[in-house]
Parts: sequence; C-alpha cells; structure tokens
Amino acid sequence: MRDDEQALRRALSEQAPPDAAGAEERAWRVVRAAFAEGVPRRPRRTRRAAALALAGAIVIVAISPAGAKVRDWVDDAVTGSEPSQPALTALPAPGRLLVDSAQGPWIVQSDGSKRLLGDYEQATWSPHGLFVAATSGHQLVALDPHGDVRWSVARQGLIATPRWSPDGFRIAYLSGAELRIVAADGTGDHVLRRHVSRAVAPAWRPGSAHVVGFGGAHGTVQVASADTGRPIFRTARLKPLQVLWSADGSRLIVVRTAEIRIYNARGRLLSTQPVQPTVRMAAVSPRGEIAVLTRDSGPDQSRLLLIDRSGHERQLFAGPGEFSEAAWSPDGASLLLAWRSADQWLFLRPDQPRRTLAVSNIAGQFSPGGTPVGFPAVAGWCCAP
Repeated sequence: MRDDEQALRRALSEQAPPDAAGAEERAWRVVRAAFAEGVPRRPRRTRRAAALALAGAIVIVAISPAGAKVRDWVDDAVTGSEPSQPALTALPAPGRLLVDSAQGPWIVQSDGSKRLLGDYEQATWSPHGLFVAATSGHQLVALDPHGDVRWSVARQGLIATPRWSPDGFRIAYLSGAELRIVAADGTGDHVLRRHVSRAVAPAWRPGSAHVVGFGGAHGTVQVASADTGRPIFRTARLKPLQVLWSADGSRLIVVRTAEIRIYNARGRLLSTQPVQPTVRMAAVSPRGEIAVLTRDSGPDQSRLLLIDRSGHERQLFAGPGEFSEAAWSPDGASLLLAWRSADQWLFLRPDQPRRTLAVSNIAGQFSPGGTPVGFPAVAGWCCAP
C-alpha cells in the first residue's frame, strides 16, 4: 500500500492543471499584491491556512508546479522561527483563556485543555478568574469555572456585553438600550442609564470606586459612579467603537474608526492619535501599550499596530483578510492575535518579534465532533498568578 501511495503522489505531482501557466501568473499577482508591504514571518507548517487566508487565490492545486511556486513564495514571506501547531496544546504565557463559540463559552487552561461551560452567548471573567458572567437571551448568569450556575437575573431587554468590576463586587451589562448594574451575588440590580449605545461595552475604571465608562446616547462617551449614578464627565459626540481604561486607571481610552483619544480620569483630553486606514478594535496591555487592529479594504489587508505610552506607533504584524480580536496575556508579555481569515491564532511577543507561534484549525477545535460553525471570539485572558 505504501508503494501504491507513493506512485500516486508522483503521478499527481507530475500533472498540471488546465491553463497552469495562466493560473500561476494570476495567483502570483494576487499574492504579491496582498503582501506588497511585507508580512512578518510565520511557521512553515501553516501553508494551508495561509492559502485560505488569501481569499482563494492559491486554490490552484497545491501539487501543481504553479501551486508549488506560489507556496514556496508564501513560505519565504511568512515563515517564523517556531513551528506551527495543528492544535492548541499549551498557552505560551500564564493564565487561562475565555472563548465564546457557537456552542457556548469555553475555558482554556494553561495546558490547552478545554471545558465548555454551557449553551450561553457572551461571557466575561470575574477578577482572578473565580467566576464567569454569561448571557443567554434575556438572562444574565453567574457560573463557576465548572459551569455550575450560582445565580441568574432576567430582564425584558436582550442582555449583552457583561463586564465584571475590578474588585469583583459589581457587574455592568446592557439590557436593550439600558445600562444596568448588579451586585456580584445577584442582588441590587438597577438601571444606571436608560439610553446608551449597545455597540459599546461598558468599561470599569480599575480600583474600588465602581466608576464605569460607556457609550452614551447620540455618540457621546460618559463616565459615572455605578453606585450613586453621579456623572463624572461626558465627551462631545465621538461615535466610539470602544471605551477602555489603562491598567492604573489614570487614562480613559476612546477608540474610534480613525483615531485613538486619551483622556485623564476627570475628562481632560490628553492626546489624539490618528490611526489609518480603518480601526477595528483595540486592547490595552497591563504595561500600558495599546494594540490596535486595522483593516484596509483595497487591498484586503489587516494590520496589528502597537502604540506605546509616548504615542510611538509600530507595526507588529500584517496579513491578508481579517483580524478579529487581540488579547493581552495577564503579564503583558504576550499578545494573542485572532486571524479569522486564516482560521489561526497567532501568539506574539512584542519585545521579541520573531517569537511568533501559530496555531491552526481554531474553528474546528471549538466545534468538537461536528462541522466548524463560525470563528470563536476571544473573551479574555485571565489571570495574573
């Protein structure tokens, strides 16, 4: 059987697809355009995912001479210093991941083992990873890491984007167009604001003061006391994508489609950082850097940028297709980049750019026993030891 398989492989490798020369030239043009500005190197064993990420441009039969030439060029462009993994067998930094999938949220342990918590939608960690808050239609549920329900509340509006306060005593969440606050034991649920943006998740200021930032009505950003409702400040109309806080609570970071605005804790604008071409999302590290994902529609190219505390910007990674999320490790040394178009997670170390680890078949790993449905979303990397 082994001799027959080898003979078949040789026969296939010698066959050229119809219009091989034309296919080679067309694929070469697409690949060269997609990588015109350079892509950091990533692992050799991720050839198939890289081809898929190029929007089908390299579906010209990998065993053909044309396919071999394109494949070799892609290897030269994106090969890294560490081998790709077909499965996530361990996290390259301390902590645990919380991942939202079509089946529900999963907890991924440091050794790569996974636990499905149940049939829920969006999820978020509590401080220190002791509990998880998750949504299910009109319900907000608090779970332990084994998936056992501790309490739940139900509301008329669809519940979304729960966020646990840094001290663990409050949860902010959206119910319809309301921003609501509930104590961590499920009591004291109340409305903080009745008309807010459902497109912006609430963000707690680090500390014990229970101060929360959120997207207000008419595209403003507001900051208020979650306990008293007292407003602290409100911006002009900004239409934010995200509202984030620095790890020390000294800066409020407002992410917009073409810029990052930074305010102090009292609402004074400190800086405005233009970002091109189009910002998709951002994540703030425990060390103060801001990772920013951008996407350019022509050519279809995504970039991962890093902005340090002084405002200096540099590119960490670029590639064709869509990057969906970025999440920092608890120690701030590693960054998980979710590359939806390639069905990959990339683990990068900004201080050591060549130490990039790729993990393939992400959708399949969170759809065990069935056909992958959608690409999972990274809901958080918790927690510092």
